[in-house]
Amino acid sequence: MKKLKFRNGIYTVLRPLYYLCKIFGLASYSYVADRRNKRATADCGYWNCMINVIRLIVCTVGLPVRILTLSSDDFDSQTLLIAFMVSVISSYTSSIVAVVWVSVIKRRKILDTLENSSEVENKIRYTLQEETSMNIRVIFNIISEIILLTFIQCTVIVYNIYQNASEPYYITITATIDYVPDICNALVLFKFGNIVIMMKQRYSHPKKRLNYWINCAVIRPICLNKQKERCNQTDRAFDQVHITSLYVSSVRNLVGTLKQTDIHCLRQIYSELYDITCLINDIYGIPVLVTVCSVLTRVVFCLCEALICFKKWAGEDLTHSIAFMVLFFKVTFFCHTTTNEAMSSRILVEKLLLEGKFRNECVKELKMFSLQLQAMKI
Repeated sequence: MKKLKFRNGIYTVLRPLYYLCKIFGLASYSYVADRRNKRATADCGYWNCMINVIRLIVCTVGLPVRILTLSSDDFDSQTLLIAFMVSVISSYTSSIVAVVWVSVIKRRKILDTLENSSEVENKIRYTLQEETSMNIRVIFNIISEIILLTFIQCTVIVYNIYQNASEPYYITITATIDYVPDICNALVLFKFGNIVIMMKQRYSHPKKRLNYWINCAVIRPICLNKQKERCNQTDRAFDQVHITSLYVSSVRNLVGTLKQTDIHCLRQIYSELYDITCLINDIYGIPVLVTVCSVLTRVVFCLCEALICFKKWAGEDLTHSIAFMVLFFKVTFFCHTTTNEAMSSRILVEKLLLEGKFRNECVKELKMFSLQLQAMKI
């Protein structure tokens, strides 16, 4: 049993997707939020293990059964039969890999990701409005994805049952089980995509702070001759102010003077965000890779079947193709924008160095921050 800090709504935001993943064996842990103590208790119990075992049995047994029940009479060409077999094998294989990798091998690291994200949020200290706005965006994205997934899959399953009404019942059941790996693969991409969105929101904090410091440096008055010396004395007076806070607040600094401690705290936050990103890549790297390969294989098969058997299967196949392609490009877009958000801090640090209006210790800290950003590439 492991204790998790529960300062904000990170667990509440992921709760709808968590329950759906748990049904399909992609969440091998349970957590209960205790708002009074601001902690969450996570446990990998027997019930979660049983769900994983059942899910693996269904996929492992369903794959050979589905292949054995295939008949060349059901397809208009041998090429279409082979393409369908490849699609089924890739779909079941990616589902099995996702369950084993995420729910068995990397289940502890998922909890570490949630815990570390919560700790970073404690250091950033979002305002209530900022936190609520971020959570609403993620919740809206999760609920919309679940609704679309439920509508599309339920419609296709009902249509498939209607088409196989005259067939033996075991063929109908086997054909219906084929959609379980597709749902599992979609959930893997859903979970990965929403975690990437949450990381993008947290990477925006260093960007906002650096932009604010740049704006303060630009609007700061430049004094000449005697006034310059007087202003330098004023700056030294401000430099002697001792900062005791360990965190970088998202609230604007009213003084407008850049401090070495602020830059150092921002470096710590970026370092922790980089560690979380490495954990996410380690957890979802292989499952996302095999899932994307399965999605692309399924899209190719659906397009081929729609072209060859346009009158018979066009609606179902085109629906699957469009849904999978939209999901694929959506995940790609999330990763691309998050990477750009993280890398934008490097450009802003260089702009701060070009201003040349800061103390030597601040300049030194900014140079170290620049080297850190070069090493910690996302």
